[in-house]
Amino acid sequence: MEFRFGNLLFTSKFDSANLAQVEKTTRDDDDTTGNFTVPGLDVIRPDYEYNVWTKPDCGGTEHENGNRSWFYFGIRGWVPNKVIKINIMNLNRQGKLYSQGHSPFTRTLPGKPKWERIRDRPSYEVIDGQFIVSFTYRFSETKGATTYFAFCFPWSYTECQNQMNELDTKFNHCKDFNSNTAPDSLYYHRELLCLSLDKLRVDLITISSCHGMMEESEPCFDKHLFPDRDNPRCRKFKGKKVCN
Repeated sequence: MEFRFGNLLFTSKFDSANLAQVEKTTRDDDDTTGNFTVPGLDVIRPDYEYNVWTKPDCGGTEHENGNRSWFYFGIRGWVPNKVIKINIMNLNRQGKLYSQGHSPFTRTLPGKPKWERIRDRPSYEVIDGQFIVSFTYRFSETKGATTYFAFCFPWSYTECQNQMNELDTKFNHCKDFNSNTAPDSLYYHRELLCLSLDKLRVDLITISSCHGMMEESEPCFDKHLFPDRDNPRCRKFKGKKVCN
């Protein structure tokens, strides 16, 4: 989804994002706005302020539920050095989590690719039964970039698949075994367990030494599990404990 306010664009058009609605709450006025500190209080007046709503887990599907912890969205088109205040309006009640130091994470692409916690400690309140988390952020001087905000470190499906593809390449030699293979050699096998409701891969990875490895492979069970019949299942092992 995308929401535009002048040059400012909120977007969730990427993997694992969560953004349902955005509402502007203050008027941007370059002649009157600016950052100032109230004597005795560390309070910064924002140049922009927006209310943000998230979608529930599995939103729009038959598995939708009331859980709302995750938010992840990007903003671009901002003016460098301006301060934005974001109010996440409809989260689960997590006062204890935020009272003990939890903060949202941010990064800017290009420019600051490493995820880091926002510097200013967020505040929270409950209004009409809704748990609201608010935080401020000063945009960097990187023009043409997108700044992302997330509940915690995102680990998207795409990132996960990319890492497993790298592991496949790194340990490709670990599939070719014979009777002369040393027992202490690493065994690595990745296979498709099933597909998710969104038709995405759910992988099963077997990592072991070659001790007790047999010539036979594990069974495929029923038609819903291990649907990729063109690739063999992992090897069977004799007398080994399995940790899931």
